[in-house]
Amino acid sequence: MSFQELRPGETFCFSCHPDIPCFNACCRDLNQYLTPYDIVRLKNNLGLSSRQFLQRYTECHRGPRSSLPVVSLRMPATCPFVSSRGCTVYEDRPGACRTYPLGRIVRRKPGEGECTESYFVIREPHCLGFKEDKTWTLEAWKKSQRLEPYNRMNDLMMEIISLNNQSKRELNREEADLFYMACYDLDRFRDFAFQKGLWKETPLEIEHAGTALEEDVALMRFGMDWIKKRLFGV
Repeated sequence: MSFQELRPGETFCFSCHPDIPCFNACCRDLNQYLTPYDIVRLKNNLGLSSRQFLQRYTECHRGPRSSLPVVSLRMPATCPFVSSRGCTVYEDRPGACRTYPLGRIVRRKPGEGECTESYFVIREPHCLGFKEDKTWTLEAWKKSQRLEPYNRMNDLMMEIISLNNQSKRELNREEADLFYMACYDLDRFRDFAFQKGLWKETPLEIEHAGTALEEDVALMRFGMDWIKKRLFGV
């Protein structure tokens, strides 16, 4: 496997389709971490509550460099959502799957409001997609994979990770459970927020209410803002 930085203006060749012999090979034997936005998209696609999805399809552990809960897809051998014809949740597949064969690195310097991003090409020996003649620019790939909402929501999580790293403190069990609930188990957090009257402290704003996804995204933003105040005083 090799990693090559994708500089501004550079292009890469890639295409993945059922006629390639390696089709679905990248959906086996991997550690697939899930972001809060990944989980919202997947659980809505499958018609499950967040708790049902988390219990059925995921595992949780503490991050190796932090005490924050990290959620990964339970994958004994292959992805539970892959079939011989491809991904069964393709429209709502995780952000890492959409980004591949690129990887994304996000950096935030102290005192700066916005994140800076960079991309690199991941070349794995089994992947024959690079031999296809379809040429992409970075912007064209991002647009074709509809990455904008994933990147935007995932950067909100990066803010929390950055705060945790800066604080250099380890969450206790109660704090870790609050973090897990507010970021990953949204349906449980919704009940918790109503019981505790959290809306009175910070009103929940839904700019474009009307779909389950839009309402969940608004709740997710609220939960992340609440966690930053509750755990880090921001």
